[in-house]
Amino acid sequence: MPKLTLKYLLPCLLLSGMSLITVAEPLPLDHKQIQKIMAQLHIPGAAIGVVQNGKVIAAQGFGVKTLGKKAPIDANSIFKIASNTKAFTAAALAILVDEEKISWNSKVQDYLPDFKLHDPWVTKEFNLIDLLTHRSGLGLGAGDLMLWPEPSSFSRAEVLHNLRHLKPTGEFRADYAYDNLLYIVASEIIPAVTGMSWEAFVEKRIIQPLAMEHCFAGNVSPQKLKHIATPHGMVDGELHTIIRPIDPEKPSVSAPAGGIQCSLNDMLTWVTVQLNQGQTATGKPLFSEAQHKMMWAPHTIMPVSWRSKHFDNTHLSAYGLGWRINDMDGYLQVHHTGSLAGMYSFVSLFPELDLGFVVLTNQQSSAARSALMYTVMKPYLGDANTDWLAKFRPSNKTAANQHTNKSEKHTVPIDLNHADAKAYIGTYEDPWLGRFVIELSDNSENALLKIKALRIEKFVGKLFLIENSNRVLIRWDDRSLEADAIIDFNRNELGNIIGMTLAPASKDVDFSYDFQDLNFTKL
Repeated sequence: MPKLTLKYLLPCLLLSGMSLITVAEPLPLDHKQIQKIMAQLHIPGAAIGVVQNGKVIAAQGFGVKTLGKKAPIDANSIFKIASNTKAFTAAALAILVDEEKISWNSKVQDYLPDFKLHDPWVTKEFNLIDLLTHRSGLGLGAGDLMLWPEPSSFSRAEVLHNLRHLKPTGEFRADYAYDNLLYIVASEIIPAVTGMSWEAFVEKRIIQPLAMEHCFAGNVSPQKLKHIATPHGMVDGELHTIIRPIDPEKPSVSAPAGGIQCSLNDMLTWVTVQLNQGQTATGKPLFSEAQHKMMWAPHTIMPVSWRSKHFDNTHLSAYGLGWRINDMDGYLQVHHTGSLAGMYSFVSLFPELDLGFVVLTNQQSSAARSALMYTVMKPYLGDANTDWLAKFRPSNKTAANQHTNKSEKHTVPIDLNHADAKAYIGTYEDPWLGRFVIELSDNSENALLKIKALRIEKFVGKLFLIENSNRVLIRWDDRSLEADAIIDFNRNELGNIIGMTLAPASKDVDFSYDFQDLNFTKL
């Protein structure tokens, strides 16, 4: 029988309703190690903060907002928090549940009649909790190509409508598979019942009451533009800024799943409210204790990774409403990460210790994000000795420092001398992503075949034949995408091309590039 230490007692105390708080002494940020992580993993800037017992005990910027410029990161620098936005969307719905304008168990079609999934029975049974818990039966990242790479030409209404074309790969309410589209659907509940956009509601009912002056669900105010950190990424072995041309007159379609921009100071305010079960500094609740419990309750069982087992002694993992929930070193951890082109974030809370951490970076390195968080967080959990840079640094230095597409090897650019070049040329249509066109890159004799998506500005690239196969590689012109794809052309019994399917060119391509969900017909 195991010794009844604090680690074994905590789960029992939680289930019994008792409270037991262990207060650790505030620990200083390890500046030397933080700077070492940033230098070795090429992070231009980071903002790191800690909340303990309702007080901010650390809030500091490191590095610069933009590569090659001197403006430093500080606690008011504005970062994209990516999927840490999901907790805001869940909280917005929780506020409406408190006001009895919606119910968690109500069916989605009660509010959004155009909501339709591939399976009619699942469509009928789908409720609001299902929207937020990654248990729809859809595949990992299904339909994300309507959101990313930005800018997206799709509207939220189109995202809602196009769900019907996505075929399930798992069991409804049984299999966990992370999705973003259903958070877009969840956001559409808000205008359906209030007449306010998701952006307006989140800013009026969450951001403004918490006095989060450097946090925006919509566009950043002109007065705060100077605080914005620039996104960065490794392109062909070099660190570059990553710029996505965004239309300021058009709401970001992906915003409810990952679009909030926020400073460290404001994220620490948000963390404090979360740890205080919805209570604000003024004593007025943002959402009720009942809704707090609902958002932090385990709704979908998640697998426990090898890394979590060995680094964190994790036994159980689950998804709540906008939050991941598991045990770490004997304590309850409520957390989430965020990943967007050029910006990564990490929020980690330990309610039994009244302790919260925020890490924001302006470079798309998951290794750096984790190494920074663990370096700050783990000493509070009893481990002040592990070198987390060594643990998280990619084993292959090349993989850590540059994007290498293995499929680029042994390829030949396709020109009109290729036997099937003229057969490839044409317009192809997918039911939900629209049309792609294969055409000549120019009118010269040496013109190459290129492909472009009519609705995704960044999807323009050259075609290459993969040697010793009938497969074709798409090499996107924008190398920061890190998302090259493979084409397989479909032919009829006469050998004529009638369509094509796509697949990621490498296992390292982010899951949101869900090329495998596309099925093009040649027009």
